[in-house]
Amino acid sequence: MSLAQTKVVERSAKKAPEWVNTANPSALVVTVTANTIADAQVKAMAEVTERIILSVASNVSVSQRNESSEIVEDDNVQSRDEFTRLSKIKSANLPFLKGISSNKIAGIYWQRVQDKKTGESYYEYSVLYPYSRREQRTLQAEFEALDQEMTAKYEALAQKIDNIESVEDIKAATTELNALKAYFFDDVRLEQVEGLKKRYLQLYDALTLTGKFVKRGQYSCQVLLKGRPVKVSTLPTVKSSSVTQLNVRPTTDGTFLVTYDDSECIEDEENTIDVMLRLDGKRLTYKISLTEAGSGFGSQKFSIAPEGKVLLTAAMVDAAEREVTDVTVRLNVNNRNGNKFAVKSFELNVPDIAVPLVFDNVDAIYSTKGLIQIKMLAQGEYSLRQVKKNDFGFVKGTLNVVNPDTGAIEPIKVALPYSTNWE
Repeated sequence: MSLAQTKVVERSAKKAPEWVNTANPSALVVTVTANTIADAQVKAMAEVTERIILSVASNVSVSQRNESSEIVEDDNVQSRDEFTRLSKIKSANLPFLKGISSNKIAGIYWQRVQDKKTGESYYEYSVLYPYSRREQRTLQAEFEALDQEMTAKYEALAQKIDNIESVEDIKAATTELNALKAYFFDDVRLEQVEGLKKRYLQLYDALTLTGKFVKRGQYSCQVLLKGRPVKVSTLPTVKSSSVTQLNVRPTTDGTFLVTYDDSECIEDEENTIDVMLRLDGKRLTYKISLTEAGSGFGSQKFSIAPEGKVLLTAAMVDAAEREVTDVTVRLNVNNRNGNKFAVKSFELNVPDIAVPLVFDNVDAIYSTKGLIQIKMLAQGEYSLRQVKKNDFGFVKGTLNVVNPDTGAIEPIKVALPYSTNWE
């Protein structure tokens, strides 16, 4: 039989209270070890907190640390040599944590234990903390109700992201997600909240400004989100060096009406209005090309702009070899003023395709006012890249057209969302 290697050299009472080694259905009994009484007090309350957390919220993630502790449960002493589980609570917004306090401790007992061989000593510190099964069930019910409410808020925001009606909805959603981030404490839901917040913030990059003439002296501007109209309460700023009486006001349908007087415009000069809109740090710009001085609405200078989504359709798709054959490109452009123009060439960079799609000597002529679909076929086989698809993939390129006013070839930049038939 081996002799004890330690001895008790000091204790808080002559005899240990009965609760130290007795299970109590109405309280938690926690024992920890530490080098000082102060450290032991902190560790004991940390252990009490963890026990309550784990009894209420089973999803709390837990880590391990090298520390000694002992817990009494149902007449059994469970020793945890060299480690204890510490809850990784990432916020202080769990409601049941607010009621945990050292003031509620019903009993304390400690003893200083010395190692006979080394002479080193430490404290064994025990506390009795009232915590009944009834209180546990009450806290669980309150927590589950709150947790369901927060989960429902997240799910509603996840569904709403594809049905944004106003730019203000983006900011409101990110504010709500920040509140959810302060509540959720488990890694899975925290990652989901972070991912959804990132998707909402990416919506700002999908915002564009467009517009059309209402009549001479009036131009209607509209904010688009991935090609769909959305409302904005913020007014843009407008400026021009050629028009007078320039003004902008909101309308009931969420657009902006720009009004101006072009009577002093000089025909041979570039008569434009610059529109700029700031939305939560995102800067949108748009340039309105005006009528020639005194010529009336409908004789504006040459102006076309790519709009909507670019559609790419392959005649054949080899998923195994990751190749596509004969890709048809459909691009919509807005011929705002109905000027006749010719497309000379087009180069398009698609994230999925390893090389640019190049169309030379197109020589297609268009004269219809408004939206025109330009259709081109890139013959041959094309290798596909491994690209992570998302709602914010854009194709970029240059459409070279002939300006009917000058006869010069002008490059029109293309940067639009796209869809394919291969993935």
